[in-house]
Amino acid sequence: MRNERRAVIVVAAALAASACHSAFGPSAIDHNWRVYEGPRVSFFVRPGSFAEQNVGRLTEVLEKQFTATVTSLGLSYAGHLHAYAYNSAADADFPSDHSGRAYADTEAFRFTCVPPLGDNLFSLMSHEANHVFVINGLGRAGTYGMTEGLASALVSETFHTSGRHFLFMWTRTQRAQVLRLARVYDNDAWKDLPAQAAYNTSASFLAWLLDTYGADRLRQIYGAPSDQFAARVNAVYGRALESLEADWLRFCDAWVG
Repeated sequence: MRNERRAVIVVAAALAASACHSAFGPSAIDHNWRVYEGPRVSFFVRPGSFAEQNVGRLTEVLEKQFTATVTSLGLSYAGHLHAYAYNSAADADFPSDHSGRAYADTEAFRFTCVPPLGDNLFSLMSHEANHVFVINGLGRAGTYGMTEGLASALVSETFHTSGRHFLFMWTRTQRAQVLRLARVYDNDAWKDLPAQAAYNTSASFLAWLLDTYGADRLRQIYGAPSDQFAARVNAVYGRALESLEADWLRFCDAWVG
């Protein structure tokens, strides 16, 4: 897809009826956007921004991610995504230039879109988009670890290798940072875990689980709350969580990409 795709200037009057943009619910949003329409994605970019210069590729990444996620999980979701690309953390009121937030109820997400155009940006964007796809397809997950881990586990590697290739290699080479799964899927413990290690641990395990046992079983444990998670895993897979954990770690130890 090319950058010359049709752009539509957001008209302030269309949003004047409410102080809050409908895509974000309680979050206020300004009117300084150009909109590029795709088959499944409406991309909102700042005029003249890095995002606008690369909107064709960014849209292509999300279109491919839509297909990959729906196919991987066997979802019936067929909605339309609204992606808001901010110029910086300050522009989006985020803590860093590698941040995003999804609003699944309104099929929208926002993220910081800063150079370079590559793995980090694509994986951030895909992660936030996956929240919208998965929650609209399966409902809310039962644990924070499932919510964040699955969004990363499903990242398509069509345009980069920051999905499974990164996750399995990270697990092999950064073993000291890998967390115990019992803690990752415990909502009471989640807030005290190192965030990046928690995300990567869950994502790596879920990517392996999906590849090894398929989507049907994963969907059956998706909604299990913390106090039922281990028992649900045992019932669905016929094995204890600790046993699956050991197999996953052995797989990653042998991973060569």
